[in-house]
Amino acid sequence: MKNRLLWDRDFRGDYRSLTIQELFIVNLKAYRKLRRISQSQLAGLCDSSTGYIGEIESGKRFPSVNMIERIAAALKIESWRLFKNEPVSLSGSSAAKRLAPTQKNEIIKMTNAALSKILDNF
Repeated sequence: MKNRLLWDRDFRGDYRSLTIQELFIVNLKAYRKLRRISQSQLAGLCDSSTGYIGEIESGKRFPSVNMIERIAAALKIESWRLFKNEPVSLSGSSAAKRLAPTQKNEIIKMTNAALSKILDNF
């Protein structure tokens, strides 16, 4: 197992050079982070232990098919996405889903202010 993979928070390497297990790990971490779910939270959603999720993400263990399905369900994705050989994205998602609440509120305030100015001119 490539050490860079195990500790790289935001893998941006060549997905074609990864083994199936490495690809699974990269995608699992990426989807978990996109969903803003900790290992502990994921473990709770999968009826598993934080240690086991950590062992999966570090490459020490590989989950069963049943566990892969539970992980995918917890991440609200199809299980095949954990093996997809390209960078992770939440299809159909908008950038707004990834914004922090404070960022969303600021955008709403700016949009409302701009709309008020436009409407004042009518």
